[in-house]
Amino acid sequence: MKKRSKLSIFIFLFLLVSVVFPIFNMLLKIDWSDDSFQKLITSTAFKNALFNSLFVTSIATVISVSLSFFLAYTLNRTNIKHRSILKLLISLPMLIPSISHGLGLINLFGVNGIVTHFFNFNIIGSTGIILGSIIYSFPVAFLIIDDGYFYMDNNIYNAAEVLGMNKWQTFKTVTLCYLKKPLLSAFFAIFTMIFTDYGVPLAVGGKYLTLPVFLYKEVIGLLDYSKGTMIGLFLLIPALISFLFDTFFKNYGNVDGNQKYVVKENKIRDIVATIIVYLIIGFVIVLLGSFIYYAFVNNVMLDKSFSLTHWEYVSSNNLSQYVFNSIFISIMVAIVGTIIGYFSAYVTARIKGKLSKFLHLLTICTLAVPGIVLGLSYTISFNESFIYNTFVILIMVNIVHFIATPYLMAYNALLKVNQNYEVVAKTCNIPMYKIIIDVIIPCTKKTIREMMVYLFVNSMVTISAVTFLFNSKTMPLSLLINNYEGNMMLGEAAVISLIILVINAFVKIIIYVINRKEDRRKVKYEFNEEAI
Repeated sequence: MKKRSKLSIFIFLFLLVSVVFPIFNMLLKIDWSDDSFQKLITSTAFKNALFNSLFVTSIATVISVSLSFFLAYTLNRTNIKHRSILKLLISLPMLIPSISHGLGLINLFGVNGIVTHFFNFNIIGSTGIILGSIIYSFPVAFLIIDDGYFYMDNNIYNAAEVLGMNKWQTFKTVTLCYLKKPLLSAFFAIFTMIFTDYGVPLAVGGKYLTLPVFLYKEVIGLLDYSKGTMIGLFLLIPALISFLFDTFFKNYGNVDGNQKYVVKENKIRDIVATIIVYLIIGFVIVLLGSFIYYAFVNNVMLDKSFSLTHWEYVSSNNLSQYVFNSIFISIMVAIVGTIIGYFSAYVTARIKGKLSKFLHLLTICTLAVPGIVLGLSYTISFNESFIYNTFVILIMVNIVHFIATPYLMAYNALLKVNQNYEVVAKTCNIPMYKIIIDVIIPCTKKTIREMMVYLFVNSMVTISAVTFLFNSKTMPLSLLINNYEGNMMLGEAAVISLIILVINAFVKIIIYVINRKEDRRKVKYEFNEEAI
């Protein structure tokens, strides 16, 4: 049996155990003999929740992807300065849990918010969910689209110029064609991400009920696992649609013969783009600053004097153990998840086997499984196994929960790498692992780093997927946010959010430094080549 076939089978077995088995096993627990399902889908609460979810998700997704495309285009196709730092700042919203964004929005635009004192504006409801979802999701879309720019063959722009194409024709026939896959991936990734998130709606939704919040209340509040599973079925639909679109859309471009894109001088364009980008980042920083404000005041409603009371309380409650748990889980998820995600993408993007399409469907379907449903399925399936309430199950559930987006990043990147490398290796009798290690991985190492950071950061901030799977010794830090906010201890919740933000920011800075050093080496190498 070929090694590539063995790789496909290994990944298939992992997905079978970690995705198909728990979900299928959970579905078996539903009693389909009665009319519970019909009662659910005909109920007014469900219909309203479904409509509300589709409404806010559609608007937020379009705005989020459009905003991300603008930011990626600006940072790659204009002469804006400090691009690396700007990319780092753009990723800030994904460094804290989505529920923490709601805390910041309430502080700015709530009934007693800072902005509300000057303007008659209330964020609670659909407006708050849309705004919070955009802020929470656009960094993910930006990563996918920006990664697509990195692997574009810029030689085609020279050909377009020789053919006499104007800027609009070049943008339409070259840039958009090359970015079809990343844009499609970003759109469905963000749609399912917002559609299945309950953090933002729970914080700022008020009486505006969405489907994930409806599920959350049924499972957590009423312990109705059967109804929660039924609701979860509807949250799987976007992934299936994503697969169909992704299958029929053609991919463009590879890195063979790739050269640096030369941006033409246009001061007006650069000034306007710079102002808009800085305004967007400025708003994000203000939002984060407003949420941090909770951590350093005695009482935001009664006594706004500076205080470290919240920090003292959190520190006295075994904080170091929770921090260690989260960091350990996140590191393991980043390492193991990147390996699985990368080689899954290698199988589906570069190995034309019978399992490829099925593996692709299985992997991207994980994006549409809500964290709370995934956690519930793991509880039902593994509650009597030796891995239950251990770090193993927490690492496994986080890998499955977040692997889809890093997988799509690797998938799009590997499609861009010259597809003939494996053919050449076979012709020259070169072992396939040598081509992967010596050629393909170096071509996509930037994507691999982004995959690891994405998995680490999201494992630090996740709440829903691990809700049912921990004990007192394995409890992650992020779960303290739910506990504190549920008890209206907003200062303590802000402290935990700030700690998570600092840890994630530190990791992002490390990757930023590595990328900067690599870029400098690349520029130096290109300069030496030109000199020769």
